[in-house]
Amino acid sequence: MLTRFYADNFRCLTNVTLELDPFTVLVGPNGSGKSSVLEALRNITDLLTQRGSSEKLFPTDTLTRWDLRSEQLFELDLRLPEDGEGSAMLPPGLYRYTLRLSHDRLREKNRIMEETLVFEGKQLYRGWLDTSDAANNAGIPSFRAELFKDDGSKGADTLMDWHYSGISRIAPRNENRLLHRFRRYFEHVVILSINPASVTAEARREESMVSFDGADFAAWFLYLHHNEARACREAENNLQEGVLPGLALFQTESDGAIQVAKAVYPNKGKDDVRLRLDELSAGQRAMVILEHALAVTKAWRSSVIIDEPANFLALPEIEPLLVRLQNTADEGQAQAVITSHHPVAYDLLAESAGRWLERTPLGGTQVTRVSAVIESLKDTAVPLSELVARGWISKNLPTPQSAT
Repeated sequence: MLTRFYADNFRCLTNVTLELDPFTVLVGPNGSGKSSVLEALRNITDLLTQRGSSEKLFPTDTLTRWDLRSEQLFELDLRLPEDGEGSAMLPPGLYRYTLRLSHDRLREKNRIMEETLVFEGKQLYRGWLDTSDAANNAGIPSFRAELFKDDGSKGADTLMDWHYSGISRIAPRNENRLLHRFRRYFEHVVILSINPASVTAEARREESMVSFDGADFAAWFLYLHHNEARACREAENNLQEGVLPGLALFQTESDGAIQVAKAVYPNKGKDDVRLRLDELSAGQRAMVILEHALAVTKAWRSSVIIDEPANFLALPEIEPLLVRLQNTADEGQAQAVITSHHPVAYDLLAESAGRWLERTPLGGTQVTRVSAVIESLKDTAVPLSELVARGWISKNLPTPQSAT
């Protein structure tokens, strides 16, 4: 699971470290940086899985507006259990990934300055911008990469494109299985900020990852249906018991070159009623995506990271969903990280699993464990959501530390 995230000079995240548990709830006022954390995680994931370049994912306008520096720095810690059997078993351990970007503010361009991956202190990959031969190359530096084997010994040296992750482009080999386990984990991470209005029912091809807003869910469902049928069945069962009572099945149907995602309902001896995904309500569309995200990350034993999962849901649907996310994490089936403003998340989950994010208008985000913030307020017998509504939490924050 992801255990630590660090960002510097990305939107309002200035020298920010966020420690992550199997289940983590990010809470705090609007503008405090919760969505920026998820955006950064999503962009790093897309970079590691060849879904975009550094210029597309980290444009210059993602630099902190009040910070004059032109470098961005990100770090991720990922702890994985042992994997495989016999002589092919990969050991448990901690990965640390580092990404450093340099921006040209005037030209609105950027490039990767350094990218490294370390496992339990052993270097697996290092890429860096080498200026030593720039004078002999019309002033243009090279982006060099050093590859290392699983035992830490030196592998090949090569040149890479400074706009793309070198880790995403290394072919699998027997001697670099640790690196590919790291990359495979991010291929299975699901990060969502669902916008039901953008969700289409049509797909022309499969997509192995769903988009941040869930718009291409139909294409992702097509992939899951072919590769993770058991997870799709679990999601379908939960939908039948929840927001889609009476549902017979959820499937795709061909319409020429297009596949259309539909919910199928039996109709008492008549032809089945088939509703396109985009004919369902906003809340139903959101739950369809959430159920599949939760089911498949359990199958993959990866991480599901969701911005405001309670949005668009009815009151009876919110608590069961949040509790299932927590139980899934507590049982070690998948990691769950969510943001929320909902009272249920505050009162039921935040005291034990919450991180409070807050900042001043032109200051960087501060992160504090909710349990530490409310320590002196426990005797008030006032629910945490009410403490937040009254503004007592902000007044109780510890003295801010320097963000430089």
